[in-house]
Amino acid sequence: MIAKIKDFVPMHTFDCGQCFRWEKQPDGSYIGVANSQVVRISAEGDTVTIDGCSHDDYESFWKRYLDADRDYSLIKNELTVNETMKNAIEFGNGIRILRQDFFEALISFIISQRSSIPKIKSCVEKLCRHCGEEILFEGKTYYSFPTAQRIAALSEEDIRTLGVGYRAPYILRAAQAVSEGDIDTDFLEKADTSAAREKLLSLHGVGDKVCDCVLLFSLGKYDLFPSDVWIKRVMAEEFETNDAKTSGESLFKNYSGFAQQYLFYWRKYNNA
Repeated sequence: MIAKIKDFVPMHTFDCGQCFRWEKQPDGSYIGVANSQVVRISAEGDTVTIDGCSHDDYESFWKRYLDADRDYSLIKNELTVNETMKNAIEFGNGIRILRQDFFEALISFIISQRSSIPKIKSCVEKLCRHCGEEILFEGKTYYSFPTAQRIAALSEEDIRTLGVGYRAPYILRAAQAVSEGDIDTDFLEKADTSAAREKLLSLHGVGDKVCDCVLLFSLGKYDLFPSDVWIKRVMAEEFETNDAKTSGESLFKNYSGFAQQYLFYWRKYNNA
């Protein structure tokens, strides 16, 4: 499948901390799993090649997942409020915010607490291998992300053996809440950001940063500005504020989530 998508660089999008199931290949392409599908994505300019994806698959899922219809040039213009933002946008010019599955994002970001990206990826992969469905792609076996029902049926000890440590009960309770309907994706998507945050924060083990990441990266709550150590540093250094979240959301408003990604990627990887 060949698509035309402007402002998309796979490395920027898949390695900016918003997702954990994409891996860079020796040829520079990325293989990832989403919606129980495995694809290989590469890009040259605005031409994006998606191997393993039919036209119908692209129209029904991957176009929305990649946020392909959004004009990021308009967003970049709105966000270029100073030299810092100009530099951050230039550095991560190919970032697009993915529309990931809500439950996958919820469990992945619960796992992400106080952890490195390689460790998060490892734990997520172990969870998928433990109770996901096998998918064959290019002669290799991959695994879908487990359903809430599958994880809810596990014991806390089952989950703990996957290397998630103290997060095991949080993962189990989140899966139970989603499988039982206590956490409803449709409600969260339709609700305003404040109401969605209040509901998601009611889950034990979900704090401000996890909540904001889940709502931003799965349900398109773009007025959120998730704040972690990297964002706190860049906001303190470049914007002279010790309240990164409030200041970011006040300054960038409905484009806060996009600004956060450009700033995070620039601050974390610019000197790597």
